[in-house]
Amino acid sequence: MIDHKARNIPVETIVSLMLLAVALPAAGKDKIILNRLGPTTSELFIANADGTGERKLLSTSEMDYSASFSRDGKWIVFTSERKGSADIFRVHLDGSGLERLTDNTAFDDQAVLSPDGTYLAFVSTRSTGTADIWTLDLKSHKLRNLTRGAGGNFRPSWSPDGKWIAFSSDRNTFVRPRGDGPNEFEQVQETSIYMIQADGTGLRRLRPAGLFAGSPKWSADGEKVVFY
Repeated sequence: MIDHKARNIPVETIVSLMLLAVALPAAGKDKIILNRLGPTTSELFIANADGTGERKLLSTSEMDYSASFSRDGKWIVFTSERKGSADIFRVHLDGSGLERLTDNTAFDDQAVLSPDGTYLAFVSTRSTGTADIWTLDLKSHKLRNLTRGAGGNFRPSWSPDGKWIAFSSDRNTFVRPRGDGPNEFEQVQETSIYMIQADGTGLRRLRPAGLFAGSPKWSADGEKVVFY
């Protein structure tokens, strides 16, 4: 966990915020989203928070995964390979209104809607060939690459006010010698937690290097970030 103002955080606070981070994606609507893997499919299911009332989100059997709720609980965004390449879609909780949000031959994944629902942050290999954090303005369809090919960048997470995006990245990791041969090297891919403003400015690292850290989530007040 990272506190913008302090480093000494009680254990009970850490536990409370971990639980909070699990609950936030459901937007207080008492629903959970999960996916089940089959030999040729990856299907999304929706259920009540206690596990009852489980049902398929969509009637078709496709490769659907990486689902998340919108803040207002009206939409589920997810990755699907139903059109060939991995692209981002959204759909209402009752399975209606299916809409394709990205259409690119690159790999698009791990999408999350901004708190006000006007922007999409997602991971894409378009343009640079590496995993970057992109945003999409859902009204103007304008795209912005926030990380520009600096290593691999993953799991974007919007701050509650929509101004910042936290993510994990293996940027600034280094190549070190391996073995005794003069040409033997290995890439040390240690991911740390970073944050950047939605306009692509203000990049800074939150988690010190040296430990693997991923999947950041914000506390409800925007003061802390939890991660594994």
